[in-house]
Amino acid sequence: MWDLLSINPFFGLFITFFFFLLGTLFHRRWPSIPLFNPLVFAITSIIILLLITGISYDNYNEGGRFINLWITPATVALAIKLEKNIVYLKKYYTAIISGIALGVLFHSAILVMVSILFQFNEELVATLFPKSITTAIALGVSESLGGIVSLTVAIVVFTGVLGTIVGPPIFALLKITDPVAQGVALGSGSHAMGTAKAIELGDVQAAMAGLSIVLTGIVVVILAPFVMGFVGALF
Repeated sequence: MWDLLSINPFFGLFITFFFFLLGTLFHRRWPSIPLFNPLVFAITSIIILLLITGISYDNYNEGGRFINLWITPATVALAIKLEKNIVYLKKYYTAIISGIALGVLFHSAILVMVSILFQFNEELVATLFPKSITTAIALGVSESLGGIVSLTVAIVVFTGVLGTIVGPPIFALLKITDPVAQGVALGSGSHAMGTAKAIELGDVQAAMAGLSIVLTGIVVVILAPFVMGFVGALF
């Protein structure tokens, strides 16, 4: 039965949407439980289902791959929120741009230090470098730098989940109440998943998070060759 179902492209689409929507329901009921983050719940559930039934990833991906087509349009659609709150960008553009640039530089410096400490090779550095940008950009960066693309995806998801979990408590602990600061932090640190959390907090946070995704991606793409060149010289 499972073999007959799995060869149908709609099977991959169905179980992806089913588990994501189920995770959404659970997340609304128990928002404090990390496992019930819709994306985490869907990924975990699909992996378990494939292992139990013996369905190959290739069969699942016949339908699941169509989900990837929506990654870029979904990212671009965040501009709608930005257009409605453009006044905040005009007012705080210096702080936003400089903050994101410094954040990426700091992230790059830490990655280089960790690479030296644990003797990472260039392939692993290339895999880790785009971890804080949205999947649509991270895949291209990882591939162009010679990273392990599938591992990059897993790390990007983990980074996004971690950011959505620890972000709001950090805001509360440090008394960060400014919506612009919250949005920039979530968008630049946790990409699309952080933006989803920002949408829950408010329109301004959502707009700034959407903007931060784009700006962070641009800065990472610009810095990537220099970082990898430096790492290559070290090793």
